[in-house]
Amino acid sequence: MTQTSDLQRHYLHTVLSWLDTRLEQEVRRWQAAGENPADRFRGLYITNDQALALAARRGSELPTAEEAEFARLRQDALEQIQNLESQAQAEGLELRLKSLQQTFGLDDFAWWAFIVCMAPALDLRYERIYGYLQDDVTRSLPSVDLLLHLLAPPDRLARLDYLHYFERHASLQQYRLLQPADQHSGLRQSFRAAPGVVDWLLGAYAAPAALGDWAELILPPEDESEQEAAAAIFERDAMPSPRILDAVKPILCLHGDDPMQQELAARQLAIALDAPLLKVKFLPGEEAASALEKLAPAVRDARMLEALLYVQGAEILINNDGALLPDAFETLRLVGESVLLGSRIPCKLAGDMPGNDYPLMLVPFETLSAAERADLWATMLDDAINESITEADLRVLAGQFALSSGQIIAAASSAMSQALQQSRPLQSADLFAAARFHSGHHLAELAHKIEPRYSWDDLVLPETQMEMLRELVNMVQVRPLVLDEWGLGRKLTAGAGVSALFSGPPGTGKTLAAQIMAHQLGIDLYRIDLSTVVSKYIGETEKNLEHIFSEASQSNAILFFDEADTIFGKRSEVKDAHDRYANIEVGYLLQRMESYSGVSILATNLRANLDDAFTRRLQFIINFPFPDEQYRLKIWQVLMPPNMPRAEDLDLHLMANRFKLAGGSIRNILVSAAFLAASNGGKVEMPHLLHGARRELQKMGKLLTESDFFL
Repeated sequence: MTQTSDLQRHYLHTVLSWLDTRLEQEVRRWQAAGENPADRFRGLYITNDQALALAARRGSELPTAEEAEFARLRQDALEQIQNLESQAQAEGLELRLKSLQQTFGLDDFAWWAFIVCMAPALDLRYERIYGYLQDDVTRSLPSVDLLLHLLAPPDRLARLDYLHYFERHASLQQYRLLQPADQHSGLRQSFRAAPGVVDWLLGAYAAPAALGDWAELILPPEDESEQEAAAAIFERDAMPSPRILDAVKPILCLHGDDPMQQELAARQLAIALDAPLLKVKFLPGEEAASALEKLAPAVRDARMLEALLYVQGAEILINNDGALLPDAFETLRLVGESVLLGSRIPCKLAGDMPGNDYPLMLVPFETLSAAERADLWATMLDDAINESITEADLRVLAGQFALSSGQIIAAASSAMSQALQQSRPLQSADLFAAARFHSGHHLAELAHKIEPRYSWDDLVLPETQMEMLRELVNMVQVRPLVLDEWGLGRKLTAGAGVSALFSGPPGTGKTLAAQIMAHQLGIDLYRIDLSTVVSKYIGETEKNLEHIFSEASQSNAILFFDEADTIFGKRSEVKDAHDRYANIEVGYLLQRMESYSGVSILATNLRANLDDAFTRRLQFIINFPFPDEQYRLKIWQVLMPPNMPRAEDLDLHLMANRFKLAGGSIRNILVSAAFLAASNGGKVEMPHLLHGARRELQKMGKLLTESDFFL
């Protein structure tokens, strides 16, 4: 903002001259009543003469000639004020102090009351004068009583008719032009002018200083080409034209899961309207009452600055029924122009709320498609792209991570910074790591994150199962091409996610397969133990699942639901409410897996426990068989680290033939044998393996045959 012009300063000086005259007149009246301004203890005691004067109200008037002189001085100041207003109008200059009166519909009494409260912010001598006139040196700001003495008719009862100017719903407080300066009420309550308003009057307004760090004022660009480009925002199907906005002045609810898109649209809309954009941002979890307290001064400043008000995070102002809170609606209506609400969810006006016929328009902002995300990645990386990063890499990256615009911008920046810090070209791995980092991480509070570090070589399964797992990974990678570019997604009723069931005995590789998939895809893996999610109370299981999937929607992760046996049961005759709701829980889980945009996997030990009607809703069902001797030998060979010192006569064929164990148990035997060998020889030998096998079988509670442990 530019500094105030000479005419602005002259006008403000003349207005204060009128106030000075009125204050001097009131001081003379106090002195005529016997008050001594030189008394340093004045206001701390009352003499007998003062008490009598107050009771008889003597000295409240000056001699007629002196009163007439003060009246003449005030009239001269008023005429000068009017002359300056006429001069400004002729020059096409807006006098801010005068426009404040027009903008907020203040009559003369309210306008002068604001000026009296504003004066101490311009000159501290007013604080001492107000303390003197209020007979209390500690009260340096004007009280309602003083304001009435200065501005209302002299009749002591008639002046009470002006008390309504200081009520909560009167303009001075409704628009937060005045702020209460103490905890008093009634005549004793004191006020100060809002600092942001004073700054604006002086030409020094700044949104963060006036409102707080949660506010930002964005001025329209001077470049005409940007204004023309911004007009494209109105090409959106649901975006009303400037003509409609000017005529209807609606509340526009821009809703969706991408706040960056909404903010860009708000900025473009402000540019197209050639208006400043006043952005206020509410944080997730903020109390509605706190947000409403911030909203009121933002509305004031939007009117004062003739700015387009944009409220980001407006879902905090929406109740559980999807309706705008009545207090928020009443406050937003005070803007008098179009208002933009940026929200994750659409809003409505409650049918029983006064003014529910107010124009409310919904503008949906859909999640970026994979192709749009790939384009944004390419735009952000631009010069950093090299031969090691192809368009195919960006398509896979965009398909794997359904990031918002803001997340992609942040991820691209951090990836380039990482490469620059290490003085090397940008690599595809940098992009995947940054995308994982900038995905939502709230899921970690509800599930256990597993760091995937295995590859396909670590998994031993029959060829059919391996092919199905690779097909599953391929499906995840090419989803954007098939669903978006080829258009198949428009034909599907279910979501774009991939769901699978891994069934088989414990230790057969279900968790390992999930880790390999996550490693191959470059995305996070979260394990959810369904036994901790299922509740005996009807409806609680669904709530727990909804919480998990809601958080997962921002995490771009594989959800691995372990211990699924706790929720699955063969559907049979419904005998009681719990039987019926058990089926509902399974159906709800599968429905949420379908609608989840990522990868979700169920792991169960007993495939037969899942009803056939439910299996049709899963895209992959992969059975992990208990390994026969051939596969057990291969598991022994794969799990044996190449650097592990071992005896030459180590007979893995014997171990595979003699002990019918799954891969998880074989791994435990190897770990036990390795530690035993490290403590008494430094080389893994057959006795170590046999000892590990004995301990594993004992742990599993299996019957031991001593002959199995002899060579």
